[in-house]
This record gives sequence, C-alpha cells and structure tokens, in this order.
Amino acid sequence: MKSYIIVIFLIVIITLIIFSKVKKRLYLLKKQKAKNYLHQNFGKTTSKNHINLEAVQRDWILISKNIPDKDKIDDITWFDLEMDQIYDEINNCQSFAGEQKLYSMLHTIGNHGTEYETLKDKIEFFNNEESERDEMWYIISCLGKETDSYYLPIYINNLEAFRIPNIDFFRFMRALLFLSFIPAIATINYVYLWFPVFAALANIVIYSIQKNRYEAYLNMLRSVLRIMEAAQQIVNSTELKYENKFKDLSEKIHVFQKLLLIIGKLQYRFKSSISGDAMTLAESATFGITLWDLIQYDKVIKQLIGHQKELRALYEIIGQIDAAISVASFRKSLPFYCVPQFDNKSVIEVKEVFHPFVKNPVYNSVTINKGCIITGANASGKSTFIKILAINAILGQSINTCIARGFKMPHCAVVTSMAVRDQVASGESYYIKEIKYLKRIISLLNSDTIVFSVIDEILRGTNTNERIAASVSILKYLYEKNSITVVATHDMKLTKMLNGYFDCFHFKEHISEKKMSFEYKIYPGPATSTNALRLLEYMEFPGKIIEEAEKISSGLCE
Repeated sequence: MKSYIIVIFLIVIITLIIFSKVKKRLYLLKKQKAKNYLHQNFGKTTSKNHINLEAVQRDWILISKNIPDKDKIDDITWFDLEMDQIYDEINNCQSFAGEQKLYSMLHTIGNHGTEYETLKDKIEFFNNEESERDEMWYIISCLGKETDSYYLPIYINNLEAFRIPNIDFFRFMRALLFLSFIPAIATINYVYLWFPVFAALANIVIYSIQKNRYEAYLNMLRSVLRIMEAAQQIVNSTELKYENKFKDLSEKIHVFQKLLLIIGKLQYRFKSSISGDAMTLAESATFGITLWDLIQYDKVIKQLIGHQKELRALYEIIGQIDAAISVASFRKSLPFYCVPQFDNKSVIEVKEVFHPFVKNPVYNSVTINKGCIITGANASGKSTFIKILAINAILGQSINTCIARGFKMPHCAVVTSMAVRDQVASGESYYIKEIKYLKRIISLLNSDTIVFSVIDEILRGTNTNERIAASVSILKYLYEKNSITVVATHDMKLTKMLNGYFDCFHFKEHISEKKMSFEYKIYPGPATSTNALRLLEYMEFPGKIIEEAEKISSGLCE
C-alpha cells in the first residue's frame, strides 16, 4: 500500500516537473517568436490606422503648458506641415509610453541640453546593438497599448485625486470587524457572534459599492506595474548593457522595490477575481469583508505620491527607449539620412533634401542666408519643398535626424503660415485668419532665439496693391530681426521689391500641347515664366476663355 502511494506521489511530481518544463518551453518559444517579429519589423513602415491620436496626445497636452512658445511646435505649424503623417511614418513604437513620448518629443524643439544628447546617444546605441535592441524592445512591448494605459501621465500627475475617499472610515470598519469578536470570546457566548456577522455584512456592502471605482483605478495601477516591471527587467538583466551605459533606471526603480510586491498581489487578486471559480469567490469574499483591497490600494497610492517624480521619470525613460528604437527604425527605412549640424549663424545649408511621402523623390540642395523667396509655376514643387525644410528643422532639433544627406542649421523656433483656413463659425475671414497667423511669427521674434518662419503665398486674402505693400513691409521687418524667412509666392513683384534683402530661387515646368511635366528641381534666381493660362489651355478650356484671359493679362502687364 505504501509503495502504491509512493508511485502515485512520484507520478504527480514528475507530471508537475514535465508540465513546468513544457510551460517554460512554450513561453520561450512565444518570446522568441515575438522577438523575431520585432527584429523583422525594424526598419519597416507599418500601417498606423489603429492609432488613437486623442489618446496619444494626452501626455503632450499635460506637459505643453509649461513649455515656452519658442521651444514647441504650435497646432497651426503642426497642421500646416502635416506632422500627424510624419509622426505616423516615424512611429514604430511597441508601447503606449513610447507612442506618447515620441509625440511629445516631435513637438519639442527647445531642449538642447542633456535630454537631447541622451536621446542622440540612445538612438545610436540601438542602431548599433542589434541583440540589445531586440531584447529591450520585447520587454517594452509587454507594456501593450491598452486604451486605459494612455491615461497614465494624467494618473501620475494627479495621484492625490485617485485616492479612495473616506479611507479612515474603512480602516475603522475593518478594526470594528475584529473587535466585534471580543464579546463572544470574552464571555464564551456564541450569541455575540451576531456582532461580527453584522460588521461583516456592513463591510461587504461597503466593498460592493466601492468595487467598480476600485477596479477602474486598478486598471491604471496595472500600467504602473508594467512600467516598473519593464524597468526592473532591464536593470536586473545580466546580458543587457543598457543600464551600465546610461545608468538612468536603477536609482528610480530602487525606491519601488516593496511596492512592486504589493501592486503585484493586488493585480493577481484582480485577475483571479475575473475567473469566478468557487475558491476565488471565497477569497474575494474574505478580502471584501476585511476591506483589504481598498486599504492596500490607498497605501500604494500614498507611497506613489511620495515618489511621484521617480514614477514620472520611469514612464519618461521607458517611453524614451521605445521612441529611440522607433527613430532608429525610421532611419533604416530611409534611402539616407543625416544628423544635423548646428551653429549660431542665420543660415540653413541643405544637401539632397527630399520628402519621405514622395515616390521617386527629386533631391534638392540649397543654401539659405537669412531668407529667400521661392517662385515658380503652380504644382511645380514650391510648397512641398518649403514644407520639408520646416519638417527637417523640427526633426533635427527633436529627434536628431534629418531627411537629407546634409542639414546645417541654427537652433531655432519653427513657425509656419501656410494652410490658412476660414472660420465661418467665428465670423473670421480668410484675411483676418492670415494676419493672425503672421502675427504669431512676429510675436516669437526675440534677440535670444532665431525664428525660422515658412510662409506660403503671403497675404493672398486681400487686394493686389495692399497685399504687395503689406507683404514687402512684413518681410523686410522679418529680415531685419533675428530670423530666417522662406516664402513661396506667385507674386513676381515681391522678388523685385525685395531685391537686396532675400535671395531668389525657382522651380521650372515644361508644358507642350500634349504634355505637362515638372522637374521639381530648385534653381537660383526668380522664375521667368508663369503657367496659369497655359494650364487652362492644357486642360482644354474653351478657346474663347483663353483668348480673353490673354488679352486681359497683356493689358494688366502694360
């Protein structure tokens, strides 16, 4: 009989060992599969249709209030340059923290200190350390992109608001539960057991009322736990070189060692309660009666409040790692790129710049000293060119990457006036909106920071004479200030009236009876031809319209 029991015991032990090994093997296979996917995905652009920009923006909305206007990209400039698409192109982040951090980084151009240099070093590190990159990207991918997680910056910033109210009353009710046993024990009279029964029922009611709010809060705590666990894995790994090089996680995660265990237990309890088996239901009832979950949650929040800066720093660093790998991936997806060169001159030198969204792009090189006016026919490439100049000025100062073979520039504010829009609801005309856009540029001017402004068709919302007069005055004013100004225009008069102030460049087009083509190549000097009337002819407008237009045009030019 004893030998029979021993055999059964051995079978159970062996089964558990085999199960454990199989489980571990499956985990390793799953991990390796995920790492292989990440490795293959590096350097590739992926569809981002699933991104919830409203959720991604939450961190930027929170921190932007404390950043000076000259050091950030405003909404108008972001819209003009279609930066949401640029963000999508760069974003290969595997976590909510990475997506939010990258979005905030692309909006911030005034940080030329330690954080910028650290990001620069991390991008290069992950570009060169392939196995390190794959392992850390896998660790960070475990943070996931759950909808609730994108609220984490707000949660960290407002921890006090996420405490459970009336917690002292809950502590009193738990103490009352234990004290209610004293009469029964002291008198050895079971009648008094009704006291703890009533106390337990009261606590169950309290727990049930608070449970929904508690579980919503616990969702946020789960995101906190994942940030901490990712940091802990990176720090504890004997294979990863990251912490030895950058030394930015150890000190931050050290203060949370005890909290990791408590939060882990709360999370385990939360997951278990979802399963709903008899054992779990009994356990939940026990913890509900003692109000343990609520009291432990508040204890965790109190400790997090004491280390709010460290928690925010962990979120920032983990997000920055993910964003840095994403930028390295973006670089690999390009035919070529460069890191910007910075100096203090009001000069931008560009070598073979191109727009990443243009198939088979034409590469352009140019040197802009204080500013320039770019002329050329419709659809010849003016707007695309000035956009990519501004985009590179942003990317160079935010993620140390330019979409060009060479890009030399000063540290500068970047502001645009391009896609001006009427606002019918507010009653503002096109011209009113346009002068407000231009006023933004003038308001940024100061002696400390160079302002790089990009303007497409300046003051097109008003009559010709006043447009020219106002445009010349505004551009001369900008030229005399601490600025670099790039203007794309059809007004040839501007090039003549601003001769000696701004250099001129132009784009060419070729139109024949059967074909219209553009070089998309920039040339020095102003344009010598226009194509508006020729385009009417190319598009087969009635001859009468074209003849009449040519007569009127000739009369206006005399």
